Amino acid sequence: MIEKAMSEKMYVKEEADLAELALRLRKYLDTVYGAHVFLAVGTLITSYWLIMAAVALAFKPTNEPAYWITAFILMWGLVPVAVRLAAPQRERAYPILKQLAAWAPPFIIIYSIAGVLASSPADALRSLGVSLLVGGTAWYLALSICLLANHFLFEREAYRKGLVVAKPFLVSGTITLATSPLVYFLASRDLSAGNFMAMGLMLLSYTCAAFTAIWRAYRWLQSA
Repeated sequence: MIEKAMSEKMYVKEEADLAELALRLRKYLDTVYGAHVFLAVGTLITSYWLIMAAVALAFKPTNEPAYWITAFILMWGLVPVAVRLAAPQRERAYPILKQLAAWAPPFIIIYSIAGVLASSPADALRSLGVSLLVGGTAWYLALSICLLANHFLFEREAYRKGLVVAKPFLVSGTITLATSPLVYFLASRDLSAGNFMAMGLMLLSYTCAAFTAIWRAYRWLQSA
């Protein structure tokens, strides 16, 4: 009887250990998966803007706000495709798309302000508006706000609940916001340079965020 009781206790303990391991593996995989989606979508969007910049340089609509506004609108048709490719399962893709829908207001507000400034009769304000609108500063600044908003609205709560063990939106948003003045500085000197700097820094911030998330997930799993 004693041996049977001990055997049952060991069995219960093994079940509890397996359940704990399964939970840790789930958190690890969810964090790594999120890093993969983050980097994959970011890479695809960066590739899109590099192509649009190359077309602008070849056919000379570089300084035309209408060209960049059209490119920006078309980009939003690419985002759902990118998310579905990175997250084929509908149950995974839908929450991502729902979060991305909250990204529209910052872009609309900043682009509206930049458009008003670009059409101003004052040279200083018009130059500021063109640098924002055409030089890459507007979308780069809006992107940083969206990343940080996503962190405070969704990611921080998931982190507190222990659903994930990293904060890629916070990392990427902090990097892009901190480097926004650099993008504007280059855009004020050369519009193409501003766009290329914005795209390079965006991809760099996504890479840092993804690798940081993977590293933290690995360290967290090893600490078990």
